[in-house]
Amino acid sequence: MKIASKNSNRFRRGVATVEFAVCLPIIVLVVFGSIEAASMLFLRQAMIQTAYEGAKVAILHDGTNAEANAATESVIRGRNLRDVTITYDPLDVSDARPGDVVRVTASVPGDANSFIPFGPFKNKIVAAEAVMVKE
Repeated sequence: MKIASKNSNRFRRGVATVEFAVCLPIIVLVVFGSIEAASMLFLRQAMIQTAYEGAKVAILHDGTNAEANAATESVIRGRNLRDVTITYDPLDVSDARPGDVVRVTASVPGDANSFIPFGPFKNKIVAAEAVMVKE
């Protein structure tokens, strides 16, 4: 006695095809969303590291903006970042006296460094700040 017929097998293949067609976009969305989220976490960490390296040089007794810029630029180049903005408070760190607070802020547009340029981080700014005391 035959349990499965040819029509039954065709029906099963048809159901599998429909299930695949329904699930594939969801799977692709989850994969690309995970990649984008990881990319933004990496970008946030890169901004933290950039601000920290700039502040570490800026607070030195003889630290200057040029030296701090060189330190931040090495992180930016090493991580292949685009459109990074670095700001200092005070504007000229060599004017800060020992004991003064020096703030270095690194910011970058999310979409300029995004895996998916039209994704959820479009028009978002990723920023980090390092605050240290001048030596």
